[in-house]
Amino acid sequence: MAENIRFKQFLEAGTVSVSIMLLQRYREIGLADTELMVYIQIKAMLDRGYFEPSTEAIAKNMGVEARDVFAQIESMRAKKLVNFLTKHDDQKRLVTTLDFQPMYDKLLTLVQDGSVRAIDRADKKTVPPVGDEPSRAEIFDMIEQEFGRQLSPTELETVINWFEIDHFLPVLIRAAIKEAVLNQALNLRYIESILVNWAKLNYRSEQDVLANSKRRQNYRSKQSGVKKNPKDHIPLDVDLLTLNPDKL
Repeated sequence: MAENIRFKQFLEAGTVSVSIMLLQRYREIGLADTELMVYIQIKAMLDRGYFEPSTEAIAKNMGVEARDVFAQIESMRAKKLVNFLTKHDDQKRLVTTLDFQPMYDKLLTLVQDGSVRAIDRADKKTVPPVGDEPSRAEIFDMIEQEFGRQLSPTELETVINWFEIDHFLPVLIRAAIKEAVLNQALNLRYIESILVNWAKLNYRSEQDVLANSKRRQNYRSKQSGVKKNPKDHIPLDVDLLTLNPDKL
């Protein structure tokens, strides 16, 4: 009897439908693990008719603070994965709900990109380039790992603009982050200045960066190897008053 009651409660709790593609490729659209869990919690509430999901309820389910949940939602908003919409509920009250259509659109873009590449391979018999191209999610993870913290909404927007407005290549973004780490200048503006400079130099790969770095090293080596005129050398271990000027 008790088992039947528990099973009934299990069925009455309902289910939530989540796209398999989202579960497989969420990192490619810039979604972090915790953000995915918050999304699933929100979708479960939306599917059950809650127009305005409660951050307190989600926080209780996840064992975190409500402000942490809100921070994850703001992060998804900064990544342009969700919109805040104001609408009237069934009782004509004005509520703010969440629209994840931008996230779904980005997933569909991944599908379309894959289809085009497949067609190109079949029709043109071209071999797709094999490289070490990092995904957008890997770039976000790399920056947060080097910074030792999560990025703020403003910082997230800056990085997103690198992809969507500036169209910096992911491989160059990764290389610029490494350059900033080596120079101990971990801030986004410095990384961005590197990317802007490389764009002006028309760099298209990490090989271009390495080649330029090698040229600079060779130039410095040549400069350091230039012989100085002996007359330019001033000895510091003699008494100048005893020197014969004619021998200088």
